[in-house]
Amino acid sequence: MPTKRADTQSLSPLPIQVRPHLGESTENYIRRLAQANHLKPSTLHSVACGPPNWTGKPRLDRLAILAGRRPVDHLERALVDGSVPRRRTTVTGRYETLPKGTYLLYRKIRQDAANGLSPRQLAERHDVSERVVRQALTASLPPARQRHNPHRKAPVIASVRHLVNPMISQDMSAKDIWTALMDDHGVSISFSTLNAYVRNQRTGYRTPTPPIC
Repeated sequence: MPTKRADTQSLSPLPIQVRPHLGESTENYIRRLAQANHLKPSTLHSVACGPPNWTGKPRLDRLAILAGRRPVDHLERALVDGSVPRRRTTVTGRYETLPKGTYLLYRKIRQDAANGLSPRQLAERHDVSERVVRQALTASLPPARQRHNPHRKAPVIASVRHLVNPMISQDMSAKDIWTALMDDHGVSISFSTLNAYVRNQRTGYRTPTPPIC
């Protein structure tokens, strides 16, 4: 199995370099970098991921080489989710379990962020690192007082069903749908979540649809 260093040796910077915006998401930066170099975002995303998971979360060490932004900590400081694992929900809307006490900390950080405090001020107020602050601001937390709502759906899936369902009807594969969402609609979605949704639709499984208020 190749090491991380070995599987980056074949990479080289793209002809046109694009500066990341402070607080920008990794996916948005990849999209801008791809467009500047006349590439499809899905292609650059896959190259940034590398083997074996070409549709996973882009690796910053690979992206830094492609973008000519080495060392990698330049991207870690600029991209809001650069050092944060991809936050996923299942097709039924289950949220990941965080250590005890983390939800309350994250919510307090978010409340203070809404009042205009900077990441550095948030880190000082809550006695945590700025990395923890970034995690708190990007984590997929259940809505307050609705953790046991059986009708809760994955927000990303709910927002793209009108795009995904017609493609399912056209018998497109999950990989083709994932690519079309990224290239044609500017939407980045976890492939595993999308694949589960497509599979469930084709096997006749339906998650409960929340009532329209």
